[in-house]
Amino acid sequence: MTDDRSNVLVYMTGHGGDGFLKFQDSEEISSIELADAFGQMWQKRRYHEVLYIVDTCQAVSMFQQFYSPNILGVGSSQVGEDSLSHHVDSAIGVYIIDRYTYYALEFLEKITTTSQKTMDDFFKVCPYNQCHSHTGYRTDLFQRDISKVLVTDFFGSVRNVEVSTNRLPLSEVNHTRPKLEAKVSGEKYDYVDQFPSKTTENREDKKKRVQFSNQFIIANTILLAIAAVVLVSRR
Repeated sequence: MTDDRSNVLVYMTGHGGDGFLKFQDSEEISSIELADAFGQMWQKRRYHEVLYIVDTCQAVSMFQQFYSPNILGVGSSQVGEDSLSHHVDSAIGVYIIDRYTYYALEFLEKITTTSQKTMDDFFKVCPYNQCHSHTGYRTDLFQRDISKVLVTDFFGSVRNVEVSTNRLPLSEVNHTRPKLEAKVSGEKYDYVDQFPSKTTENREDKKKRVQFSNQFIIANTILLAIAAVVLVSRR
């Protein structure tokens, strides 16, 4: 979970146009929706600084609507320009990487955790003779000088660590597990029907019904015997 001390890197690539980016030709996101998403993140203190990189046709249009502070925007092409692929894989017959992503990755693979390369150096990646498009940037929302912002602030996985001088009391933990004794019950259990129906009677109800029937038969037998004795005595 990010907070107000987190530097967030957002990278997007795919087919796009003026103010939108498509995902696998089925869904799309507009520049206004993306700007509002970053706006909500800023209001909820979900980032400290954001580096947004987009590699698509007319890429800079995706961050023209941004209004939240502390965001750097990098796009592979200007409005009205296409972003081109770098090379094709002959085995599968498709292009596997775009030009800007290829040269940006080539630059980043040389970065170490102690590198002093800045975002100003990163913005010089992929000039027109390599990308065949004009890369674009947006720095007006960012509060720091990009010539002093290290690339490792976003790519070096640098974490802020707070050192506390307070002692934390740790209670002893009992790692022994109590012995469990199995209790064997002498009661017998029967399986119930897995899918009982409304017509299925409970066994207890059946027993009660049988007991009631026996009592009814005995009572009727006694009454018949008394009636027979009375009739015989009258004769």
